[in-house]
Amino acid sequence: MRVCGIGDNVVDRYFNQKLMFPGGNAVNFAVHAQRGGMSAAYLGVIGTDSDGDLIRSSLQAEGVELKHLRVKEGPNAFATVHMDDDGNNRKWGLCEKGVSIFNLDSADLEYISGFDLVHTGETSQLDGQLPEIRERVPISFDFSDRDLDYAASVLPFVKIAAFSRAGADEAEIACVLDFAHSAGVELVTITQGARGATVSHKGEVLFAPAVAVDAVDTLGAGDAFVSRLACRILGGVSLAAAANDAAQYAAVICGTQGAFGHARPITREIPA
Repeated sequence: MRVCGIGDNVVDRYFNQKLMFPGGNAVNFAVHAQRGGMSAAYLGVIGTDSDGDLIRSSLQAEGVELKHLRVKEGPNAFATVHMDDDGNNRKWGLCEKGVSIFNLDSADLEYISGFDLVHTGETSQLDGQLPEIRERVPISFDFSDRDLDYAASVLPFVKIAAFSRAGADEAEIACVLDFAHSAGVELVTITQGARGATVSHKGEVLFAPAVAVDAVDTLGAGDAFVSRLACRILGGVSLAAAANDAAQYAAVICGTQGAFGHARPITREIPA
């Protein structure tokens, strides 16, 4: 089966470690899908700087298809990450979108019609094109921590939805699940930080506790869980087996620096 991550990419700059890593929700989904046995592609825009080169070279090393990758003159998107020694309590500093925001053209739309699933999210700012995309291929969408007022206009076009609700109580989790399924979503994931995740597929609901791990870096663990779960369900695996596999894989990513590795030294000036 073929899946495609569409939209944002970003270089995460860990200035306290003097390292930078490739990432971004759509990129992460594609990489984790490829690692999970899918044939994965990424469609987005990178810059002409060293950050853009890191995105491209890392995706190439992972075997992700880049037939519709665009390169635009200018800086790549980046985010500044400050992390404690336990891999937690990250604080975000300066972030810039660079050249990453774009619209799909007719050739892109024809290209994605050859996939079984595409994944994008609220950071990619492609909401206005979701109807066109949905006419061609099922959509997985990451809402992050956006509220249900925002989600209401997006969910009707979505087959698979992911939400982030660290600290949410059972009532809020149930509300999100009901809201998403009522809009026609088949698979819903609600990641709940270090606790784990609540998942629901066509009415079957279960909680997948996080696997205990000595975390090196928790960045991207949620994306890893969401991608692995979606791909396993797409492949016909039961919800319980898919959730267990996703939790195990997310734990592996917690033991990896960056969203999925591929560290490169930062050579630019480190901000105060």
